[in-house]
Amino acid sequence: MIMKILEKVLIGTILLMAGGLSVAQETVLDDKRIKINRIANAPDIDGRIEEAEWAGAARISDLHEVEPVEFTTPSERTVWYIAYDDKYLYVAGYAYDSEPDQIVGNVLRQGGQLFSDDRMGIIIDAFNNKRSGYSFTLNPNGVRAEAIYATATRPSDDWDGIWRGASARVDDGWTVEMAIPFNTLTFDPSNDTWGMNFQRRIARRAENIAWQSRNGAINPTVSGEVYGFENLSQGIGLDLIPSASAVHTKDRELNMSGTDVNPSLDVSYKLTPSINALLTLKTDFAATEVDGRQLGLQRFSLFFPEKRSFFLTDFDIFQFGGVPIGMGFGSRTTGTQSGPNGLAFFSRRIGLTGDREEVDIIAGTKVSGRIGDTDFGTLYILQDDYVNNDNEVIDKSDLIVGRVSTGVLEESSLGAIVTYGDPGSNTDSALYGADFLYRNTRLGTNRSMEGNFWIQRSDNDGVDGKDMAWSAVVGFPSRVGFEGGLQIHEVQENFDPAMGFANRTGVRLYGGEMGYRRNLNNASFLREISHGLEAARWEYLDTGLVQSQEITADFLSFRSIEGDFARLEYKALQEGLLVGEQPLEDIGILIPAGQYSFDRWGSFVRTASHRGWFTQLRVDDGGWYNGDKFHVNSEFGWIPNEHFNIKLKLDYNKFDFPGVTAYTRQITLENELSFNSKLSLVTLAQYDNISDDVGINARLRYNVSAGQDLWFVLNHNMVRDRSIDDRFHSTQSVAVAKIRYTFRY
Repeated sequence: MIMKILEKVLIGTILLMAGGLSVAQETVLDDKRIKINRIANAPDIDGRIEEAEWAGAARISDLHEVEPVEFTTPSERTVWYIAYDDKYLYVAGYAYDSEPDQIVGNVLRQGGQLFSDDRMGIIIDAFNNKRSGYSFTLNPNGVRAEAIYATATRPSDDWDGIWRGASARVDDGWTVEMAIPFNTLTFDPSNDTWGMNFQRRIARRAENIAWQSRNGAINPTVSGEVYGFENLSQGIGLDLIPSASAVHTKDRELNMSGTDVNPSLDVSYKLTPSINALLTLKTDFAATEVDGRQLGLQRFSLFFPEKRSFFLTDFDIFQFGGVPIGMGFGSRTTGTQSGPNGLAFFSRRIGLTGDREEVDIIAGTKVSGRIGDTDFGTLYILQDDYVNNDNEVIDKSDLIVGRVSTGVLEESSLGAIVTYGDPGSNTDSALYGADFLYRNTRLGTNRSMEGNFWIQRSDNDGVDGKDMAWSAVVGFPSRVGFEGGLQIHEVQENFDPAMGFANRTGVRLYGGEMGYRRNLNNASFLREISHGLEAARWEYLDTGLVQSQEITADFLSFRSIEGDFARLEYKALQEGLLVGEQPLEDIGILIPAGQYSFDRWGSFVRTASHRGWFTQLRVDDGGWYNGDKFHVNSEFGWIPNEHFNIKLKLDYNKFDFPGVTAYTRQITLENELSFNSKLSLVTLAQYDNISDDVGINARLRYNVSAGQDLWFVLNHNMVRDRSIDDRFHSTQSVAVAKIRYTFRY
């Protein structure tokens, strides 16, 4: 009752403040609801919809356009079919197309990014709680993509679920078929109603189509309902996932070589349909994708996302406070001015040193799931001892994480988190936090409101006081019209989350953003124009002086009817540099401590990637502390067909400072060769003139089926020796062969 009253007061106050921001929008459609049918004979998942196989399925055809103009009639017709039996959810989609030769399917590699392709997908909210969910997607080549929602509005495609899917091109469009095992999902067997949504993307028109949407969003918060589920089976609910890798290392600088064979075992068991238990022994990350190179010419620590499959399992349950772990391009998502600073649990602190060198994990276990309206997760890791870069021996570590949250109001949640242990030192460490995530997508006139509040305290040996962090956000995201938000974020100087991420401490942030976006419905080239203003001011808590401040004016952004994008912006920046802080020291530039104000102009252009070639270019110029900086970031990609694509990136900086001129160059070459949808070779080569190091990573993958893989990986490093012959000399090579197989019972 109290929460309901507070919600009404909060909404009323904010709406009075934001009343002038509302613009006329089309009325929200009625919520969708359909009964699913059980079928006796499973369809053959070959991508071709046979009438007899799907005769007993429920049929959905009342889809509408979401983008560019929400709730209008789509340019092409789409029909979906859904059914189920004891073990599987079956889904089929028929994407009619009046120009079938224009269907875009550039990706053939399993694991490739499908954002530039035509695609069809389903979102499943198995608990129908509007706060969690999965998505399963196929492109015209039958390439699978799956994601789990880290929050109700932010999917993460790093999740790897086991399911079957196939696609086929037909005379009047293309079709998909899916079989999603119930033991890939967690759900409440007593609930016969699931949240679902169905969506389609027509790439050449930058058109999104869906069964249900609100405010331009397609996610679990606005799903329709599918009812009639009963007597679902997950079998025993046991997955045994053995793997083994052979790693051969040759270090030419130390004149040493050796080979290790590493067996590993992951065991996943469904304690109940809604609760997962996971055990890992001698966890092997040998075939994990390498990190993209980042130059550290800045004051604050870099953030690298998690890519290891063990930590990504059910990782959505462990998300805390709505702290962003990634940002989508081109959106002013409210509350992201602080970035990942203040992340309570960041799994990359486990099993990796500060320089991203691997540390052995002896064993780990995870129990997570949902009971009623409550989500919970517990994680335990036994990390092996290792020697850090300071030649200090770090003892074996017991690392524990506990997370719980429960639904309140209609779409909101209240939760807490606890962590214990420090993977990077021999001292005791703990963290305690509480969070409240607010969401209301039903404010009328197709508007929504989001907000969050969290507070944390770290408890580390030898630290007494000033170890708190908190953040408060309120925002009104919008697909069309006005949007905006505000954030206050404080991290005290002794706050140190041993298993989290905090790259700014002793500071308070005042941040906000506002923007306006409108569609040009009858234009021949332009589809969308937007303008915006963002501000972020970080102040030192002890002095009130500015640590850094950035005000960005997005004078003009526009998007074409095919998805091309361009932006012109201006930044007013201020930096307060302390004694000892030298962000450009690696290139020979020393900057005196003090307060600096400077301006920068920038532009960005990106062409739509569905054409088979694409390019993007970012250019910005202006002041940089007590000097000047000219920056170019360019990228060119060529996709002649689905079997081959290549991408070249160049990042260039010219620094002009009193008495010093310096340059940085970073070159990245990516190439994908897909022999078919199962066998692919991905090569990544990276060079920068600061380390003078060339790194080459080649990954040959044979994906037998979902959960069954064979990899051959080669890492090779070369360093330029300017003191001898100015040539590149090989320093280290690592060759890996790894097999992983999932036995499902």
